[in-house]
Amino acid sequence: MTYYSNVNLDLLSCIPINAKCILEVGCGTGHFARAFLKRNPVAQYVGVELFKDAAREAAGFLSHVVIGDIENEQILAELDEIRGKELFEILIFGDVLEHLHSPRKVLEKLRSRIMPSGLCVACIPNVAHWSVLQQQLRGRWDYVDSGLLDRTHLRFFTLETAVELFQKAGWTVLDAKARILWPEKTASALNTFAPLADKLGIAPEKLRRDLSAFQWIIRAVNGTTPTVISIGALGLNKIAGVTEVRVDHPMTALSTLPTVKAVWGAGRVTLPPDWSPGVLVLHRQFMNDAQFNVQIEHKIAQRWVIVADIDDDPHHWKESIETDFYAYKAVHAVTVSTEPLAEMIRQWNPNVQIFHNAIFELPPVSSETPKQGERLRIFFGALNRENDWSDVLDGIVAAVDKIEDTVQFVVVHDKAFFDALPDGISKEFHPTLPYDHYMAVLTTCDVALLPLSDNPFNRSKSDLKFIECCAAGVVPICSPVVYAERSVHHKIGSFATTSDEWQQALTDVLRRPEEISRRRALGLAYVKRERMHCHQLAAREEYYQRLLMQRDSLETERQARLKMYKLNSSRT
Repeated sequence: MTYYSNVNLDLLSCIPINAKCILEVGCGTGHFARAFLKRNPVAQYVGVELFKDAAREAAGFLSHVVIGDIENEQILAELDEIRGKELFEILIFGDVLEHLHSPRKVLEKLRSRIMPSGLCVACIPNVAHWSVLQQQLRGRWDYVDSGLLDRTHLRFFTLETAVELFQKAGWTVLDAKARILWPEKTASALNTFAPLADKLGIAPEKLRRDLSAFQWIIRAVNGTTPTVISIGALGLNKIAGVTEVRVDHPMTALSTLPTVKAVWGAGRVTLPPDWSPGVLVLHRQFMNDAQFNVQIEHKIAQRWVIVADIDDDPHHWKESIETDFYAYKAVHAVTVSTEPLAEMIRQWNPNVQIFHNAIFELPPVSSETPKQGERLRIFFGALNRENDWSDVLDGIVAAVDKIEDTVQFVVVHDKAFFDALPDGISKEFHPTLPYDHYMAVLTTCDVALLPLSDNPFNRSKSDLKFIECCAAGVVPICSPVVYAERSVHHKIGSFATTSDEWQQALTDVLRRPEEISRRRALGLAYVKRERMHCHQLAAREEYYQRLLMQRDSLETERQARLKMYKLNSSRT
């Protein structure tokens, strides 16, 4: 790992993933850009890089790379030529401003090339860090090849002077987040320096803040401070990727926006007491616990809007039936993953919004076919699906009967399916995996099996498994239930219902590796084009803003539903 290949994940988390046009000054070899483009592959990403070798490598990933010094007017002219009359949306400095002769002038000149309400995000070394102070107290100021006292640094900043730099250049600073390295050493140093606070007349919390931060990540807007909404989300304890897909990923996407404060958790979430009332999302919460319901009503009294989120047929859980689907009647609105599910939920609450499941970040995928060794790897991963695969297993096995030396089955979760495969077939088993590990295993495979029986429960499901395959470079063979509803899926996957059809579909794919490669490319292009969180982020934010504006009318409707619920309950 070199200086140019490092990816600052804290900085990355502050870049809105739905940004359409980005300018990064000091893009290096393009590794930071590549990390962002995995989250938003349709963005135009322009870089400026001083060093030619690094810039040439970056040019393989970015839309444009300008080679030269950003303080040179000619470089600014080249940027203007690239964008024409259009302005950039996001400006990024990853440990760059401290290397410039006049960072203020650069910030001023580039601000005129950023659209109104556009964002500048910068990571800046903190010269007030305890390690620098420790050196000074020992009479030293030793320059090094990299770090806070990098010998190429021309400027040095504390938090206050960094904020002033942006303000004097015409930017409105929104926030500054501390990057804290070496937490154990930092805690020990703070204990040593803490007594100085009183003697120097410095607030103890300010001293700890300034000494702790190794770097500051500053966000500033080209305009006035935007209105910020608060969003919290409570998900289930994690199992098989459910909470990640419906809570972690959309909330992580929302948290990249400067107009959103977001907090979420699995099994528990704490809303900061100083936050303004906002939206609280409850994913798969049955609301069958009296104490929990009292807490929710307390939040509603504080003017929080409560949204239930569900991505499966509620009839599947006895808790929903026993409470007469109270979890959907007692909230202001409901979000779901499919239209059939939305139609079902509307009988209990008319305020339903569909947010299709989506991919947050594209995983690294091999371009080879087969991806690993000489065998094509066939993936199957599901929970409690024996009723879906038992009728077609014979066809699946028959398809590989005469080519078993060229394939390998990879099974996640479902031990029954693994055990049902003949012993003579190469196969590997993984128990239930965390979502990231699940996707990592999926990316090693070439083909996936997605059987679904035609029943009411399955018809409410989403096509998540299909798009996960597309993102992972895997060709899905699937049932038409759910997966055949979009015409584009027919160009990517193969469809089968009967055991004989499954045998034929799998046989056709396995015998044509070039077809696997072709369909894999179509699937990846499909996800990049329309099935990622970057595509739906603006709609999510707008939806939550709209709910907050309608809060009073939504509460009136909710009270009417609760009155009817209590009346019906008293009759039974």
